[in-house]
Amino acid sequence: MFDRPAAEEVLNMTAQAVSKMRFCEIEDRYFAVEGQWKPVLERAALPLDQDVRRLNGRDAFLPRFGPGWRYALFTFGDGGELNGCLVLSSADPPDLSQLMQLRTVAETAGATQARGSTAQLPNGAMGQLLSPDDVAQRLPSLSARVLELEEHARIREALDQVTTPDLDSDSREDLLAEVLSQLTGRPICTEDAFGHIRATAGTGPKRPYPRLGAAARLRTAQLWRASGSPVREPRRLVALALSHGEVLGAMCMLETGRAVTAGNVFALKYATRLLEVELSHRRSLAQLELKLGRDLVDELVSGMDVATASVRTTALGYDISGPHHVIVAEWQPPRTDDTVVVALRRTLLALRSSALVSRRSDMAVAVVRGDPLGVEVFSVLAKTLRSATGAMGIGGPSPDVAQIPRSFSEALHALHVRAGSTDRYGVTRFDQLGIYRILATGGGEPDLAGYVDEWLGTLQRADKSRGSDLVHTLAQYLDHGGNYDSSAESLTIHRSTLRYRLKSIRQITGFDLADPETRLNLHVATRAWRLRPHAPLTPHSRATTYRPTGRGRRGAD
Repeated sequence: MFDRPAAEEVLNMTAQAVSKMRFCEIEDRYFAVEGQWKPVLERAALPLDQDVRRLNGRDAFLPRFGPGWRYALFTFGDGGELNGCLVLSSADPPDLSQLMQLRTVAETAGATQARGSTAQLPNGAMGQLLSPDDVAQRLPSLSARVLELEEHARIREALDQVTTPDLDSDSREDLLAEVLSQLTGRPICTEDAFGHIRATAGTGPKRPYPRLGAAARLRTAQLWRASGSPVREPRRLVALALSHGEVLGAMCMLETGRAVTAGNVFALKYATRLLEVELSHRRSLAQLELKLGRDLVDELVSGMDVATASVRTTALGYDISGPHHVIVAEWQPPRTDDTVVVALRRTLLALRSSALVSRRSDMAVAVVRGDPLGVEVFSVLAKTLRSATGAMGIGGPSPDVAQIPRSFSEALHALHVRAGSTDRYGVTRFDQLGIYRILATGGGEPDLAGYVDEWLGTLQRADKSRGSDLVHTLAQYLDHGGNYDSSAESLTIHRSTLRYRLKSIRQITGFDLADPETRLNLHVATRAWRLRPHAPLTPHSRATTYRPTGRGRRGAD
């Protein structure tokens, strides 16, 4: 049972004696309560707490970010049981005699308490209580400890150089692996939370070890949390970088023909702590960017004036000028977290597409600069999510901020059509919808003008520039079911002339008139064209963008 008064007496006696030494100061105090180390004063948890627990009652150096020295000095009760710990710190590491004094104080306090004495230890008690034989016996172990502390100090000093603010995040991770490799003489790899290698030092071009599966990575995490020591995996030692229990990444030290030393393990653990700080900082920035981006994307797709959009996006380092498309994506089963959002952001980065990405309910929304490649975006996203059970819709281009809500609406329309098709998983672009463009869904207005321009715009402009009548020729040909004789008769032209005109139509539009779906869309478009023959064309910029790029074109598929 934990005897708090006795533990307090030993800890206080030790603290009083240490405070008189003046070469170090007391930074924190702990009690050992039922095998758990608890701070004497109630406070929020600190990384230091975990460092103290990992020592298991063994006096040792503690990690410290920045200059200075930090040390854990443990105290014992009259039965030899651990009951307390003082965390000491100073600007410079102590010498051998000072370390001997610290250990002697801790032991003397326990012995004094066991004899029932509550008196303070007098000045110089350490030398009086140690005989020359005691000093001779303890000198080798303390000398070894000093050498160990000096090695630790060299390792910390070398690795702390990596934290320079002059480097970006990826460069710091590369440099951290390089410095650790130089310190240990071993190949080093850093991994992300999924086991993908991010940085290497001292390895060849090929992956030096097999990637662990999800179950094996979970086992490694459990072992690391339980022991606080690097976990041995095939061909390497693994130390994990954690944040609130979540794995952010890993530092791996690869095996060589030499045995792993205690200094190697210390260097690996210290480097992992630095990686943990880096990845936690990176995670915090990403979460902040995600929140700010989510608010901005919501406003952009809902409608936002150009001036405000320019100021807001510039603050995020994003260029909102130029044409943009909106992408919407949803996966089955529905994801209620940011999994799809994060994966879509990574996908667009991998494809070098500048984008703002957000989430609306179970759907990811991206405002993408330029023209995204639909099929490629879906395939990379499916690979990132390790699942192809998703659907994407891509809206038409928005030449300015004011048109982004329209592109968003078109993306939703395309997604709805994809979800209602026989092949509901995949990607659909709004400019490939064909007749579905003029079928109202969800109460929306049919896009008749855009539909006619998509299928006949190029041909209308050719008629206007050449003074020809190819749209009318196509309309008659389709009305007569593709029959050459009846079509030529209705047009009062020779059969060979009709053939020549149809050849021109194929060359100008790129359409395959033998394709059933193409014929259907063209027939509907010519009927609509007849009903509004004097309607002005949509702007040329819109017309060139809405040309279908998939089925129905000659040579497609």
